[in-house]
Amino acid sequence: MKLSVTSRALLPAIFVSLPITMPQAVAQERMALEEVIVTARKREQSLQDVSVAVTALTDTAIAEAQIYTSEDLVQLVPSLTFQQGSNPRQSSFNIRGIGTQSFSTGVEPSVSTMLDGVVMGRSGQAFMQLLDVERVEVLRGPQGTLFGKNASAGVLHIITKDPTEEFSGEVMAGAAENNEYRAGATIAGPITDNLGFRLSASGSDVDGWIKNYYDGEDLNNSKDYSVRGKLRWDVSDTVQIKWSSDYSDLDCNCTVSTIRSLEPFNGNDAQIQGILDEIDPVQVGEENIETNVNSENYTDWESWGHALEVNWDIGEFTLTSITAYREFSVAASIDNDNRPTTPLGFDQDGGTEQEQFTQELRLASPASDRLNYVVGLYYFDQKVSRQFRRSFEFAPGLPGVGISTFAVDTTNWAAFGEINYSFNDAWRMVLGARYTQDDLKYVFGRTREGLAVGIPAPVEPTPGETDNDDLSGKLALEWSFNDDAMLYASYSQGYKGPAYDVTFGTDPTTLEPVDPETSDAYELGMKSVWFDNRLILNAALFMTEFENFQGQAFFDPDGDPGCAPDNPGCDPDDQPGSFLLVNAGEVETKGLEVDFTALVTDNFRLYGGFAFIDAEITDYRGGNCSFGQTFRGECPDGTQDLSGGVMPHSPDWKVALTAQYNWELPTSFDLILQGTYKAQDDVLYSLSQDEFTWQDGYGTLDLSAKLADRDARWEATVYVKNATDEWHVSGIGSNISQFLPNGYIHSVPLNYQRRFGAEVRFRW
Repeated sequence: MKLSVTSRALLPAIFVSLPITMPQAVAQERMALEEVIVTARKREQSLQDVSVAVTALTDTAIAEAQIYTSEDLVQLVPSLTFQQGSNPRQSSFNIRGIGTQSFSTGVEPSVSTMLDGVVMGRSGQAFMQLLDVERVEVLRGPQGTLFGKNASAGVLHIITKDPTEEFSGEVMAGAAENNEYRAGATIAGPITDNLGFRLSASGSDVDGWIKNYYDGEDLNNSKDYSVRGKLRWDVSDTVQIKWSSDYSDLDCNCTVSTIRSLEPFNGNDAQIQGILDEIDPVQVGEENIETNVNSENYTDWESWGHALEVNWDIGEFTLTSITAYREFSVAASIDNDNRPTTPLGFDQDGGTEQEQFTQELRLASPASDRLNYVVGLYYFDQKVSRQFRRSFEFAPGLPGVGISTFAVDTTNWAAFGEINYSFNDAWRMVLGARYTQDDLKYVFGRTREGLAVGIPAPVEPTPGETDNDDLSGKLALEWSFNDDAMLYASYSQGYKGPAYDVTFGTDPTTLEPVDPETSDAYELGMKSVWFDNRLILNAALFMTEFENFQGQAFFDPDGDPGCAPDNPGCDPDDQPGSFLLVNAGEVETKGLEVDFTALVTDNFRLYGGFAFIDAEITDYRGGNCSFGQTFRGECPDGTQDLSGGVMPHSPDWKVALTAQYNWELPTSFDLILQGTYKAQDDVLYSLSQDEFTWQDGYGTLDLSAKLADRDARWEATVYVKNATDEWHVSGIGSNISQFLPNGYIHSVPLNYQRRFGAEVRFRW
């Protein structure tokens, strides 16, 4: 990452930890910004008093940006990116360039996703509609001392609204191009003097935008709905109980890819031309949104759960218990060959089911004391079951079918806490630690019928297990050099538990556990308020080093170069040509993040932020090769040294800036005009460093105009997404060489072109 002379000169002045803080409302009568409250330390605090790099997005900021799903949060958080897979199970969030680079059933995500204090055991559970949300907090960097489970790279926490003491509600309806329709409703209020409720529901129906010439249908359509209910019972002046239940369902063929390039190589012109004739009239190219496929593309996603939260005030202390149970399932299939035929009779599909139970118990001391703390115990029990089928038919009547059935059980318990000590009014210290115990078990079996070619040998159900413990810590020093600004320096450790490479082709006789992934993070930050609370400016300089990075690598019988030195689990007896989950090496991310909110006048405000992030592979020998690299002979040994490469899904810079003007009309309504500009640098979509999986930098502009009455009851909005009609994709990959030799495919997002829309809301 290179910074200009001007940027380097500014670093000492703005080394600070800033989130994109977008206040829910502007206190215009006193020309000041409202305080933003977060729970980044497991207690309510002002965002400006927390020595953590955290982004807080309010419900208003989310709604004004027409953001409806958690995946779209990346539009407002420069340090957050989304790794698009072929289904939710294979997708994940990345923070500061770090995320999950393998989706084996036995590996946990690097970014912890949470709903109302409940950890989601798998990333796919968090790709949800943002239903009746109070705010979203994105905590950047390792957060193990308080959040723990799979928080080695950061936390994305979705916090929903609670029941209200008076009857209230909201209904909304919206429509946009591509025949996109959305609707939602919320009602809340008291049942008795001490019992309240909240009930919310939403749904959407979106037509596809990828034309399939095989049957004339438009692919990438989706239908979804979500419901959530909450009860709050004030048992007494000191005891409060909250119960919540939610259910979400998604049916779609929303991960369809199209062919981006298909170039002849090494004399196979005739073969390529034959494929081009086969998929005609599809025009292969960097802006292709057409396909010609015969296999079914679908994703069926379902998630539901219950949570019981109890808060008990014991004197000035608060004891909190959160008990939760959740289930998640996803079944998916795609057309792997991107052709209207089925080469080699190849077909595959699979389904995953996950269930989890969690219990958190914590005690918070009075925040006003010179010495205050949060301590707790945590328990996590998860079972992920998967069945995967793969079939070939090399000749009519000669099929081969393999079915793998496997399950991974994870049990995790931890003791954690943070102590805050004030030396005086200006200087404070934060000291945190977490002890974690992980127990991991699996059972794997595989059956095979018919022709053995291309299908691994059958395996009787075989168990295996491992365990590990870890002690990670945090130390931070805070200095409030005046009433409105704080500098801090912190060191924290991250931990991601052991894993097993449990996939369709697993061989349990050679399977060894992969060691935990650990990290050391250093951060210099500032939280500041300027000009009589009219400007909030936060920033952070950071560097995090990851050891035993969990990724995919190649193995050959000689152990060279596929077996990296000091690599536990690298068995030279493994079958040649196999790719397994291993401790691949070392990764480093460093950079600068800056966010701000400015109330320029009573009616005009600016907010946004930018991130310069250099996420680099420092040591990764025996790395994987893409299908294209292998086909072109760039990996003659089937492996490559990825040391010095860049992490995928991590542009060197990314910016999101919003300008909003409130025009007070002579009636009882205001006209609110808003523009949001988002831009990013070139981005790589493949860990293999394949040169054909780069996307050029781009920028998009969203515009909206909202007519709102001053009693905050009625509002109507018209908007345009990607007003400049800037082409971009959400992922690029190399296809299997047997199907598309030297072929590349890409995923095209809904807002790949200019789209107009409108929505109305009514509140009471």
